[in-house]
Amino acid sequence: MCLSFSSSSSSLCSTILLSFTLLIIIIVFPSVTCFDITKLLSQFPTYTTFSNYLAQTNLAADINNRNSITVLAVDNSGMAPVSGKSMDVIKNVLSLHVILDYFDVQKLQHLQNKSITVRTLFDTSDQAHGLQGFVNITAMSNGAVSFVSAFDTTNDSIGCNLIKSLVSQPYNISVVHVSTVIMPPFLLANSNAPALAPAPAPVVSVTPVPMPVLSLVPVPTPVPGLVPVPVPVAIPVPVVSPVPVLAPVPIVSPVPVPVPVPVMIPSAGGEPTPADAAADAPPPPENNKSGAGILKFCGVNSTLTLVLTFFSRTLLSRSIIS
Repeated sequence: MCLSFSSSSSSLCSTILLSFTLLIIIIVFPSVTCFDITKLLSQFPTYTTFSNYLAQTNLAADINNRNSITVLAVDNSGMAPVSGKSMDVIKNVLSLHVILDYFDVQKLQHLQNKSITVRTLFDTSDQAHGLQGFVNITAMSNGAVSFVSAFDTTNDSIGCNLIKSLVSQPYNISVVHVSTVIMPPFLLANSNAPALAPAPAPVVSVTPVPMPVLSLVPVPTPVPGLVPVPVPVAIPVPVVSPVPVLAPVPIVSPVPVPVPVPVMIPSAGGEPTPADAAADAPPPPENNKSGAGILKFCGVNSTLTLVLTFFSRTLLSRSIIS
């Protein structure tokens, strides 16, 4: 008996501990959003107007913070009734398209009571009164499903019909395509109410402040400075050094050689004989050789003089030309 009591108490403690652990997890770790409505609708180009209005009215953030939700999406052609309406009216209309529960196509077509009333996101605002934030869902025998405002069921209330399913993440989010927008008359009546005129702003008298008088100080006109004119630099002319002139070599004139005069020796008869004259005459060959040598020397000197004179004049003319 003690053993059975011990085992039962042990299981009870384990159950209590497990429940306490789950409670701590739920409290400490909040629910994490696992979907983004604008990203889901970005897969379908024909729903850009509906997606843009959800982002502009901040309804997308409210949808993403929910754990279980159904969005009745309208394509671009079905958004014509809200064209030209204010952003407040568009926000209220689209909030009626967000059901705070999970409904996929199969669940909508197999409703038990054939008609139910569901709560929408518009009921969480401070503008909804009574059943204004609720929508009636009716399943027809032929499989069609209609949506209409639960507050205004007159013929003037605009409802919509189910077309097809777009996105389905079981028990988190379901996005279905409906024919047009749900627009009950009370939303339009609220939008037609005259807006309060803003209070006029107080008129503030502006005291003119005297402007300080600025005295103009004459600015001296700058005197143009004299620009020095560069003086041309004379290029020196190269001086040609004179070429020395060779003095002409004096020409040695030949020295005349005196011709010996024959000495006449008187003979016994008083007149010189030819034999004596021939014996007394000097030898001619030696005198002739010296005279010929003097003539040859004079010819060499004159030739050398002419050559030197020619070269000296040539050098002088070249130096003058250069």
